[in-house]
Amino acid sequence: MQRLNFKILGLKLCERIPEVSRIQLVVDIVFKVLSCHDNLDSYLMIGDAYLDIILENQLNAFLNVLLDGIFERALEEKIGENELVTLQSILSKCITHFGNIESIFGLNHFVDILDMTYGSSRNSIHLHILSMATRNGHIQDPTIIEVLMQVAQALYDGVDFSNMRKDDYQHPSRVISHFVFMVDYGMDVESQLRFLAQCRGAFASISELQEMLVHFSNNLAVRAMRNGSNNISFIKSCLAFSEVTIPSIPTNLRQLNLYLETAEVALLGGFVSHSDGLIDAAVNCLRNADSVDGLPIPQDVNGVISSMCKLCGMLVMVPGSLEQGVACIPKHILNFLDSRSWILPRMKTKVLSAVVFLSAALAQNQLLYHTRREVIGNNQLFFGVPSYSQELLSLDGVILHDIVNIVLQEPSMAIRGKIALEFCNCIASVFTMTDETLEACSKLVGIARSCLSADNKFLQSTLMFLDEHHFRL
Repeated sequence: MQRLNFKILGLKLCERIPEVSRIQLVVDIVFKVLSCHDNLDSYLMIGDAYLDIILENQLNAFLNVLLDGIFERALEEKIGENELVTLQSILSKCITHFGNIESIFGLNHFVDILDMTYGSSRNSIHLHILSMATRNGHIQDPTIIEVLMQVAQALYDGVDFSNMRKDDYQHPSRVISHFVFMVDYGMDVESQLRFLAQCRGAFASISELQEMLVHFSNNLAVRAMRNGSNNISFIKSCLAFSEVTIPSIPTNLRQLNLYLETAEVALLGGFVSHSDGLIDAAVNCLRNADSVDGLPIPQDVNGVISSMCKLCGMLVMVPGSLEQGVACIPKHILNFLDSRSWILPRMKTKVLSAVVFLSAALAQNQLLYHTRREVIGNNQLFFGVPSYSQELLSLDGVILHDIVNIVLQEPSMAIRGKIALEFCNCIASVFTMTDETLEACSKLVGIARSCLSADNKFLQSTLMFLDEHHFRL
């Protein structure tokens, strides 16, 4: 009964701290009472009730005495559920009050008491510490980074991420990811990469974090290049880190985007052999990219289309393969479009346009785009190889055939007419007039005329454009 009375009195006093006179006398009496309670539950109950007064008045000596008493009693008896809840309250109040990781871990036995907690209470305290530590900017002190890494690992080990509901999963994973994001070793990029490698192994089940680590690694490589770093081995280490990490990402679309991003970084550094392997991996992801449970969401479709267009743009820069041929990857893209009924015709036209421009770029006698001067382009790699031009001509024939078929698949008459005209302009812009291109444009104009009015401005301007480029229909 006495402990309950003291608890109620303490709670009432904490509600009106500014009005309490002779704080020191009150606290002295409380600690005399506390010293008579060897039972952990009673000690915690009374200590928690008066803790706000102690913290508000910066009575740190009393706080350390309180923590000493908690630690001594916790060694003597098992911490039960009731004690655990009160202990969580005490530690959380300390974290909130000090708001500084150095001060918190400098408190008497704070870390020892924290190690005695367990279950959801322990996880909540770790969440609180990480949230507090990452609130005020980047974390650069190696000692603090090491301590917080231990806290993050303890939180991760205490949560079963594989069996959590998505809503429950988000908060701890977000806090851990934010901690990793805020760690900054500055110019010590080697330590930064080692930290990323440590996080990759420590938090393997947090897929969002694994994805973030790839972005960080690629950023480190770009920073090293921009700073004029001659540490080629470090840049290669960053690329290797990304390449090894990407397969742990659960969805093919995310893997596809990360492979393309890493390939771009490799190209920026002139590491063509790395970019070749990464692009091949991206193409393999594209082959496996499909709808989720047969019902792709619009964002996924848009992402696939965007990735394929990006891939086409990159292939302008990347030398082709003598073994596979220059048109190998573009044909994979066309096959993918043809085999995926869940991609609307109007979406497929964006990719077909990108393939058209890619083919036109590769057909130039003198390629204008190179990663680096010392890297051989297709105009040198395929010099004197008759199959190069033949492959591109074959690719163009497939493209023209696919264009007409895809336009006809569009159910909306207005949109069908519009994309037919867009393709006419595209073909006339990049291809010379041949029997094949003339036939394709003739079919597309016929489709447009059947869908649009004769005085449609887009139709009229397209006919004029075709005439200017000697496409006589």
